[in-house]
Amino acid sequence: MKKSLFRFTDRFELFGFYALCFGLNIMFDHSKKTEIESDLLRSFLKQLYDHQEWIMLLLSSVVAINHYQMLKRKKTEIYCRVLVGDTIFSATVRYIAECLVILGMTVAIAMIISAVADICVINNIYLSFVFLLYILISSRMVSKLENI
Repeated sequence: MKKSLFRFTDRFELFGFYALCFGLNIMFDHSKKTEIESDLLRSFLKQLYDHQEWIMLLLSSVVAINHYQMLKRKKTEIYCRVLVGDTIFSATVRYIAECLVILGMTVAIAMIISAVADICVINNIYLSFVFLLYILISSRMVSKLENI
C-alpha cells in the first residue's frame, strides 16, 4: 500500500503477535483433545487448561499494547501527512483496512489449521472478535493524533 502507515516490519510484527495468540490457542485446544499418558505432563497441562482464558487475555493485551505503541510511534508521521494534504478520515480508513487484512490472513490460517487438525474453532472466533474490537477502538486514536 502506497500511503500505508505500516512498514514491512510493522506488518510482520503485528502478524507475528496475532499468529502467536492464535497458535497458542490452537495448541491448547489440540492438547486437550489428545490423550497424554504421562501423569506429570497431564497434571501440568490441566493447570494450564484451567487458566487458558487468563493466559489468552494476557496475550491479547500484549497485542493491544503493541497496537498502542505502534500508533504512538506513528504520531509525527500522521501529523505530517495531515499537514501535506491527507485527510485524517482516509488515514483512519487505511489503518482499519490494513489491520483487518492482517487479522483476516491470520484468522484464515488459524481456521485452516484448526480444520485440518479437527479442533473446535469457537475459541479462535472469540479471539478474532476481541482483536476486531480493539482495532476499532484503536482507530479512534488515529483521529485524535491529528492535533499533536
